[in-house]
Amino acid sequence: MSDADLTSIVERARDGDPQAWNELVTRFARLVYAVALRCRLSHADAADVSQTVWLRLAENLGRIHDPERVGAWLVTTTKRECLALIRARSRYEPVDITVADIASDDARPGDELLRQETILEVAEAFALLSERCRELLRRLVVESESYQHISAELAIPVGSIGPTRIRCLATLRKHLEESADVH
Repeated sequence: MSDADLTSIVERARDGDPQAWNELVTRFARLVYAVALRCRLSHADAADVSQTVWLRLAENLGRIHDPERVGAWLVTTTKRECLALIRARSRYEPVDITVADIASDDARPGDELLRQETILEVAEAFALLSERCRELLRRLVVESESYQHISAELAIPVGSIGPTRIRCLATLRKHLEESADVH
Protein backbone atom coordinates (compact mmCIF):
# COMPACT_ATOMS: atom_id res chain seq x y z
CA MET A 1 0.00 0.00 0.00
CA SER A 2 1.49 3.33 -1.01
CA ASP A 3 1.53 6.41 1.20
CA ALA A 4 -1.06 8.00 -1.11
CA ASP A 5 -3.35 4.98 -0.71
CA LEU A 6 -2.92 5.09 3.06
CA THR A 7 -3.68 8.82 3.13
CA SER A 8 -6.85 8.19 1.15
CA ILE A 9 -7.93 5.38 3.47
CA VAL A 10 -7.33 7.50 6.59
CA GLU A 11 -9.27 10.41 5.11
CA ARG A 12 -12.17 8.12 4.19
CA ALA A 13 -12.12 6.60 7.69
CA ARG A 14 -12.28 10.13 9.16
CA ASP A 15 -15.41 10.63 7.09
CA GLY A 16 -16.96 7.48 8.59
CA ASP A 17 -16.43 5.05 5.69
CA PRO A 18 -16.68 1.54 7.23
CA GLN A 19 -14.76 0.02 4.30
CA ALA A 20 -11.84 2.36 5.07
CA TRP A 21 -11.91 1.29 8.74
CA ASN A 22 -11.81 -2.34 7.65
CA GLU A 23 -8.82 -1.57 5.42
CA LEU A 24 -6.99 0.17 8.29
CA VAL A 25 -7.64 -2.73 10.63
CA THR A 26 -6.60 -5.27 8.00
CA ARG A 27 -3.41 -3.35 7.28
CA PHE A 28 -2.31 -2.70 10.88
CA ALA A 29 -4.00 -5.23 13.20
CA ARG A 30 -1.08 -7.67 13.11
CA LEU A 31 1.40 -4.87 13.84
CA VAL A 32 -0.60 -3.60 16.83
CA TYR A 33 -1.02 -7.13 18.23
CA ALA A 34 2.67 -7.95 17.68
CA VAL A 35 3.79 -4.82 19.53
CA ALA A 36 1.50 -5.75 22.43
CA LEU A 37 2.94 -9.27 22.54
CA ARG A 38 6.47 -7.86 22.48
CA CYS A 39 5.59 -6.12 25.72
CA ARG A 40 5.30 -9.64 27.14
CA LEU A 41 1.55 -9.44 27.57
CA SER A 42 -0.60 -12.55 27.50
CA HIS A 43 -2.63 -13.15 24.36
CA ALA A 44 -5.77 -11.99 26.19
CA ASP A 45 -4.09 -8.80 27.42
CA ALA A 46 -2.60 -8.18 23.96
CA ALA A 47 -6.09 -8.50 22.48
CA ASP A 48 -7.46 -6.06 25.09
CA VAL A 49 -4.67 -3.57 24.42
CA SER A 50 -5.30 -3.92 20.68
CA GLN A 51 -8.97 -3.08 21.15
CA THR A 52 -8.05 -0.07 23.28
CA VAL A 53 -5.62 1.14 20.62
CA TRP A 54 -8.31 0.94 17.92
CA LEU A 55 -10.66 2.86 20.22
CA ARG A 56 -7.95 5.52 20.70
CA LEU A 57 -7.55 5.75 16.93
CA ALA A 58 -11.31 6.25 16.53
CA GLU A 59 -11.18 9.00 19.14
CA ASN A 60 -8.11 10.72 17.69
CA LEU A 61 -8.19 10.07 13.95
CA GLY A 62 -9.12 13.68 13.26
CA ARG A 63 -6.02 14.85 15.13
CA ILE A 64 -3.53 12.88 13.04
CA HIS A 65 -2.02 15.49 10.74
CA ASP A 66 0.12 13.10 8.66
CA PRO A 67 -2.14 10.21 7.62
CA GLU A 68 0.81 8.31 6.12
CA ARG A 69 2.23 8.09 9.68
CA VAL A 70 -0.80 6.33 11.13
CA GLY A 71 1.29 3.15 11.48
CA ALA A 72 3.82 4.94 13.67
CA TRP A 73 0.97 6.49 15.67
CA LEU A 74 -0.50 3.02 16.25
CA VAL A 75 2.86 1.60 17.38
CA THR A 76 3.43 4.48 19.80
CA THR A 77 -0.11 4.24 21.17
CA THR A 78 0.19 0.47 21.58
CA LYS A 79 3.45 0.90 23.45
CA ARG A 80 1.86 3.47 25.77
CA GLU A 81 -1.20 1.30 26.41
CA CYS A 82 1.04 -1.67 27.21
CA LEU A 83 3.08 0.36 29.65
CA ALA A 84 -0.10 1.70 31.27
CA LEU A 85 -1.41 -1.85 31.72
CA ILE A 86 1.91 -3.08 33.11
CA ARG A 87 2.10 -0.13 35.54
CA ALA A 88 -1.49 -0.68 36.67
CA ARG A 89 -0.84 -4.36 37.26
CA SER A 90 2.39 -3.74 39.14
CA ARG A 91 0.46 -1.66 41.67
CA TYR A 92 -1.98 -4.47 42.44
CA GLU A 93 -0.30 -7.80 41.74
CA PRO A 94 2.19 -9.17 44.24
CA VAL A 95 5.57 -10.05 42.80
CA ASP A 96 7.11 -13.38 43.74
CA ILE A 97 10.86 -12.81 43.81
CA THR A 98 13.19 -15.48 45.11
CA VAL A 99 16.76 -15.11 46.31
CA ALA A 100 17.85 -17.00 43.18
CA ASP A 101 16.22 -14.33 41.01
CA ILE A 102 18.01 -11.56 42.86
CA ALA A 103 21.39 -13.29 42.87
CA SER A 104 21.29 -14.38 39.23
CA ASP A 105 24.36 -13.47 37.20
CA ASP A 106 22.43 -13.93 33.95
CA ALA A 107 20.64 -10.60 33.91
CA ARG A 108 20.82 -7.31 35.69
CA PRO A 109 17.69 -5.47 36.81
CA GLY A 110 16.24 -3.54 33.93
CA ASP A 111 17.90 -5.61 31.17
CA GLU A 112 14.61 -7.16 30.08
CA LEU A 113 12.79 -3.83 30.13
CA LEU A 114 15.59 -2.26 28.10
CA ARG A 115 15.41 -5.13 25.60
CA GLN A 116 11.63 -4.72 25.28
CA GLU A 117 11.90 -0.97 24.83
CA THR A 118 14.55 -1.46 22.14
CA ILE A 119 12.30 -3.89 20.29
CA LEU A 120 9.41 -1.42 20.48
CA GLU A 121 11.58 1.46 19.26
CA VAL A 122 12.75 -0.60 16.28
CA ALA A 123 9.14 -1.58 15.50
CA GLU A 124 8.10 2.07 15.68
CA ALA A 125 10.95 3.16 13.40
CA PHE A 126 10.17 0.26 11.03
CA ALA A 127 6.56 1.45 10.77
CA LEU A 128 7.85 4.82 9.54
CA LEU A 129 9.56 3.23 6.53
CA SER A 130 7.89 3.26 3.15
CA GLU A 131 5.83 0.20 2.23
CA ARG A 132 8.51 -0.77 -0.30
CA CYS A 133 11.28 -0.70 2.33
CA ARG A 134 9.19 -2.56 4.91
CA GLU A 135 8.34 -5.27 2.41
CA LEU A 136 11.92 -5.60 1.14
CA LEU A 137 13.43 -5.80 4.62
CA ARG A 138 10.74 -8.21 5.82
CA ARG A 139 11.43 -10.53 2.91
CA LEU A 140 15.21 -10.32 3.38
CA VAL A 141 15.40 -10.55 7.16
CA VAL A 142 12.28 -12.37 8.35
CA GLU A 143 11.55 -14.61 5.38
CA SER A 144 15.21 -15.00 4.25
CA GLU A 145 14.08 -14.96 0.63
CA SER A 146 16.62 -15.02 -2.19
CA TYR A 147 17.34 -11.94 -4.27
CA GLN A 148 15.91 -13.76 -7.30
CA HIS A 149 12.62 -14.48 -5.56
CA ILE A 150 12.35 -10.92 -4.23
CA SER A 151 13.15 -9.56 -7.69
CA ALA A 152 10.33 -11.58 -9.22
CA GLU A 153 7.81 -10.77 -6.47
CA LEU A 154 8.52 -7.05 -6.05
CA ALA A 155 9.60 -6.22 -9.61
CA ILE A 156 12.98 -4.93 -8.45
CA PRO A 157 16.06 -5.75 -10.55
CA VAL A 158 18.35 -8.19 -8.70
CA GLY A 159 21.21 -5.68 -8.94
CA SER A 160 19.11 -3.01 -7.20
CA ILE A 161 18.11 -5.08 -4.18
CA GLY A 162 21.40 -4.64 -2.28
CA PRO A 163 21.62 -0.85 -2.77
CA THR A 164 17.91 -0.48 -1.96
CA ARG A 165 18.41 -2.53 1.20
CA ILE A 166 21.28 -0.25 2.22
CA ARG A 167 19.14 2.86 1.68
CA CYS A 168 16.24 1.34 3.63
CA LEU A 169 18.52 0.41 6.53
CA ALA A 170 20.02 3.92 6.50
CA THR A 171 16.51 5.38 6.70
CA LEU A 172 15.67 2.99 9.55
CA ARG A 173 18.84 4.07 11.37
CA LYS A 174 17.88 7.74 10.86
CA HIS A 175 14.43 7.11 12.36
CA LEU A 176 16.01 5.31 15.33
CA GLU A 177 18.45 8.18 15.90
CA GLU A 178 15.61 10.71 15.72
CA SER A 179 13.64 8.63 18.21
CA ALA A 180 16.66 8.55 20.55
CA ASP A 181 16.97 12.34 20.30
CA VAL A 182 13.32 12.76 21.31
CA HIS A 183 13.65 10.45 24.32
